[in-house]
Amino acid sequence: MLESERRRQSVLGIYDALTAGRLHVESDVLDAIFRPDARHHGSPEPLRDGPAGARQLYLELQARLPGAVATVKRSVSDGDFVAVHWQASADPRDEFSGESWCEFFRFVDEQVAEHWQLHVAVPSSTVSGRSVFSDAYHGAYAAGDRNPATTAMNREIASAAFARFLEFDHAVVAEHWGEVYYQHNEMIPDGTEALRRSLEEVGGLPDEFRPHFTVLVTVAEGDLVWFLERVRLGDLTGLGVDIFRVVDRRIVEHWDIPALRPDSVDAGR
Repeated sequence: MLESERRRQSVLGIYDALTAGRLHVESDVLDAIFRPDARHHGSPEPLRDGPAGARQLYLELQARLPGAVATVKRSVSDGDFVAVHWQASADPRDEFSGESWCEFFRFVDEQVAEHWQLHVAVPSSTVSGRSVFSDAYHGAYAAGDRNPATTAMNREIASAAFARFLEFDHAVVAEHWGEVYYQHNEMIPDGTEALRRSLEEVGGLPDEFRPHFTVLVTVAEGDLVWFLERVRLGDLTGLGVDIFRVVDRRIVEHWDIPALRPDSVDAGR
């Protein structure tokens, strides 16, 4: 097994253990995965370093959502990073229930040295009518194609487009988005016109009302490109995640987890 796949499978073991209720003991899968000095970012409350902080995070989830099942929706292993988008819900058949999580794990050798996480309550409805987890694009693209050349091209395209997107350059939509564009955001409908209008409106706001983004991590695999960002809006800061599907050099689908918390929160740690 390739090193990247070993790391992915190591991380995915967390969600199997969480679902099985095996994270309540002092020695469990987290001790094998996290270095003793692993740093955790993005929690509303400070977490201890190492396995103990991760254990605290997941046990708090289980206290909020008794009987929670962890259902992985998509994952990526790229270089030193593994990222996972997953649902925590007592009813995993209902994609409009529970919480939406995204986690980024940075490995040093075979253990996690740094960990970012953010999660939000799953909306009970979206303007598109589809969940924040589902896959909508079913084109001719070979799903699961992890050819390194394909991944590198899609990373380059999405990164260039997203950089302009974060500057609210609405012209980027016509240049880089597809004629078909599926949206999994709670409030934004499908299609490029709604996206273009949103960029134009937000870009025209005064600076204090306009969000500012700094990309912290970019990972890609096949047709999916993931961005972890630090977001600042006035006195609020937090982490955000955007995931784009790129097909034939165009962005055709998008998932995200927006999260803004007060400056006192450890989101940028």
